Amino acid sequence: MRTEKRTGRRMTAAALAAVMVWTASFGSMAAEQKNQYRFPYQEQQVEVGMAADAAFKILGKEKSSKILVNCADDSGTEKAYLYDEFEVITSREGKKEVVKEITLTGSQVSTEEGIKVGDLPSSVKKAYPGIKGEMGLYTISLGETQLIIDCGFQDDKVETITYLAAEKK
Repeated sequence: MRTEKRTGRRMTAAALAAVMVWTASFGSMAAEQKNQYRFPYQEQQVEVGMAADAAFKILGKEKSSKILVNCADDSGTEKAYLYDEFEVITSREGKKEVVKEITLTGSQVSTEEGIKVGDLPSSVKKAYPGIKGEMGLYTISLGETQLIIDCGFQDDKVETITYLAAEKK
């Protein structure tokens, strides 16, 4: 009889310890709540605003690149790096080149929430509750980042997904 009581106490203690570990890990997951949108690539994350050289270590060598010229700023501070399924636009901030924009253009890559080119607007709305849509263009912000999901003028499927710095209010 004594053995059963001890075993019962051990099982109760073990169960209590397991619950405490689970609760602690759940609490740390909640503390690590996502504060911005990130592009997942090969089990790593690329973020708008990160140093371009760090991003390219994750993304690898681009197919091509080009300097972007704009009539308001012809200093050539922006550059586009083209890959098979996405493109990255960088901007020079002083001596540092940073990721300014990431645009997904192919169906082989997706957002952390699983949205990719070719998905339906209903999938976008389900993955991003609270997303605002107008004329096939869906926008949502998280922290200092913004996602713009273009479902085309017909609003029939995702054509591109763009990560940007959120507009300052």
